[in-house]
Amino acid sequence: MKTITHPLIIASLLAFSSALQASVIDLTVTGSWTKSDYDVSSTGPTVGALGIPEENDDLVFGTAPSDGSTTFTLRVNTDSAVSFATGYNGITHDWFGYSDVTLLGTHTFGSASWTTSDILIGLVGVDGLTKALWTDTDIASADPSRLSFRMFGDWEGNSADMFFGSRTATTIGNQFLMWEYYEGEEIRSNTYSAVAQTAAVPEPATLLLLGLGLAGIAYSNKKR
Repeated sequence: MKTITHPLIIASLLAFSSALQASVIDLTVTGSWTKSDYDVSSTGPTVGALGIPEENDDLVFGTAPSDGSTTFTLRVNTDSAVSFATGYNGITHDWFGYSDVTLLGTHTFGSASWTTSDILIGLVGVDGLTKALWTDTDIASADPSRLSFRMFGDWEGNSADMFFGSRTATTIGNQFLMWEYYEGEEIRSNTYSAVAQTAAVPEPATLLLLGLGLAGIAYSNKKR
């Protein structure tokens, strides 16, 4: 068996391998809670009427108080990242902001649902910059321990609010919050996690590089 040595093949395969390394990351986010993290004490909107059938039913999106969790996956293009090092303008940990973020599929919890169009893309971070996702770690390199992310989904024709990592101008917090409306029935805890891994689906650029590699192999075979 001959060893492949054609320069085009080597260059193409090296480029293909490099392109697989980072760029698009799937970030799987999980918010967890205990039964005591449910707050169903709300008696309805403080001003006016929202017209929500379940606004005072002692349930959160139709679910009764119990231990639980909810998990969804974000696809993040890390090419869109901005970063700030600890100490910049008083921040207490590194910040990374991403603008190109999509939700894989539709996420549901009880009677609420969220899609990519529900992501709050104007989430304020360092220096007043707005992004769809903020983390304390470069997710192309490691799992973040803190993130700031928010979605306003659908619930009985109204907004379903899910928020991770309340923040100040200098830090991202550890809060997980899912509520029906402001000061309404809610789940609020201090437990969430995120796991990052390279996206399983190659980007178009990656596919192009693979095609170049295969073309190089075909060319080499013809020359034998």
